[in-house]
Amino acid sequence: MSPAGSDHARHAHHHLGATSRLFRLRIRLSSAMWLPVLGANVVAVALAIALPVVDEHIGEQRSIPITTSAAQTIFGALAGGMITFTGIVFSAVFVAAQIQTSSYSPRLAARIRRDPVVIAGLALPTATASYALFALAAIGRQTNRSGDFVPAVTVLFGLVLAAVTLGSFVALVQRAFDSTQIGGILRALMRRAYAVIDDVHPGGAPAGDAAAPEADARPREVSHTGRPAVIAAIDRAALLRLADQTGGFVDVVPVVGEYLASGRVVLRIGGAREDPEPRLVRRVFVLARQRTVDQDPAFALRMLVDIAIRALSPAVNDPTTAVQVLDRIETLLVELADRQPGPSIVLDDDGRARARVMAPRWSDYVELSLMEIRRYGADSPQVARRLHALYDRLGEVAGEGDRGRVELERRLLDGAVAAAFPDPEERRIVDQADRLGLGFGR
Repeated sequence: MSPAGSDHARHAHHHLGATSRLFRLRIRLSSAMWLPVLGANVVAVALAIALPVVDEHIGEQRSIPITTSAAQTIFGALAGGMITFTGIVFSAVFVAAQIQTSSYSPRLAARIRRDPVVIAGLALPTATASYALFALAAIGRQTNRSGDFVPAVTVLFGLVLAAVTLGSFVALVQRAFDSTQIGGILRALMRRAYAVIDDVHPGGAPAGDAAAPEADARPREVSHTGRPAVIAAIDRAALLRLADQTGGFVDVVPVVGEYLASGRVVLRIGGAREDPEPRLVRRVFVLARQRTVDQDPAFALRMLVDIAIRALSPAVNDPTTAVQVLDRIETLLVELADRQPGPSIVLDDDGRARARVMAPRWSDYVELSLMEIRRYGADSPQVARRLHALYDRLGEVAGEGDRGRVELERRLLDGAVAAAFPDPEERRIVDQADRLGLGFGR
């Protein structure tokens, strides 16, 4: 067998289990910022209606002495203040999103919709305002019915809610500052990238080395028939159900992140006894309007590359940011090298191979991560030195079949540096391998 064929076989035995049954719901809800905001407001309204009833039943056993008129004044001020406060919160989020997209990458804006601190910062002020308004109405109704009415619990909960809202605002301001600094952005991207790599390229294969069956010479092909969309994720549980229904081995043709147009072949089913049910085929793919990181390590790397090449553009000219990005890229590539990424076999509960999901190999990740940064940063001494050190590290962890790709990158960088620095003395300075890029040597 050729080295390429051997490498392919090595990657093809990477094993994945089924996804959770709540997988699709989790992905869809994670992008629906309005849903937790709506949920918080619904809960607040329900409490605003229920707590005055509780106060009426408590009667004389009240926890704090307060008059109805004072409670109405508190809630009136709370409602007006929180409505104004919501505008301030929205402005802070909008400014942070604008700085991220204009200074680093427009693809970073999607992270804000999933940030729990941002969601809490938007949900709590609106929920507090809704609580105050409905509590005012409920207190007025109870006063008309009962006369002497002291809404102690209702007021106490409103004050606690206001304190929590102020605390969430402080956390939101801190997150806004972090999200406009390169360190905070890179930290959040790395945390998400590690989680996705663990899911898509797990570290170890389970016992019982199940291999894919022999290729079917005439597999049944299934094409995409819906509206064009981007593949956000593959539902592996649905993939297993489709394999059970057809009785065959299912090959997923596109990779996560691809744009699907109508008529594109998306599945090939070998050894199928029955035609695939369209409903099950649709369940296999989680589609979205834009690319997401949910099952796409390449997109996490793509965002890092976008930040680096924008920093290297003549309009910005910030090689230090590019070096910081290269630090993270090296970390991810080393992590991926240990996991031997590539096409993965999906196993059922009995450990049988039922489907194959396509994914990039390590050399693909290397090319994606380094090619553009090398092209745009070869005339920067700082970036060239950091790339030399990065190639040294990748050469240590690369497998036999992947070292050629690293050496190719090194040769291409040497050629670009020679063209950018024709003076031999200057070129010798630039060619030092240095992790800081500052010329301190190894």
